[in-house]
Amino acid sequence: MQIITAGRTGPNRSVRFGGDPVLDHRGRRDVLGLSALTRPVDVCGPEAATRATADILGATSGLIVDDALRTLDVGAWSGLSPEEIDPVDLGGWFADPEARPHGGESVADFVARIHAWRSTRGGSGDRCVVVAMPVAQALLCPDATGYFAHEVRPATLYTCDDA
Repeated sequence: MQIITAGRTGPNRSVRFGGDPVLDHRGRRDVLGLSALTRPVDVCGPEAATRATADILGATSGLIVDDALRTLDVGAWSGLSPEEIDPVDLGGWFADPEARPHGGESVADFVARIHAWRSTRGGSGDRCVVVAMPVAQALLCPDATGYFAHEVRPATLYTCDDA
């Protein structure tokens, strides 16, 4: 499976959690640079940036916008920078995949949701998906304990072996 992360957005640039922002100018330009490397996009997450990235890459006419590929729900942390979050809560969240100090989804629940999508709807190895960066991390990690070991960047192509 080809996994493409959505192009850069304002919160990517300023390092903020959550939201549903649109691509910025650099994000659009970086996505255009990927167009020769990818297969036609057939599935994307529901966020504005993922849909815009799929459109720029020439998504197929049958593009599926799949809500199961929505990004991690960071609850009360949405829109905040790491510096605006209690360091104990932030550290606990990074250390424990079951932690939910923000009131949203735990990393363990999120990774399980994304892996369930891959198992049931991910399809064959020729699939090309556009997703938010947290979703790409979840698709690339073997389990929740390895989630933060996978660093991903905006407007980047990754490959994932079918599981």
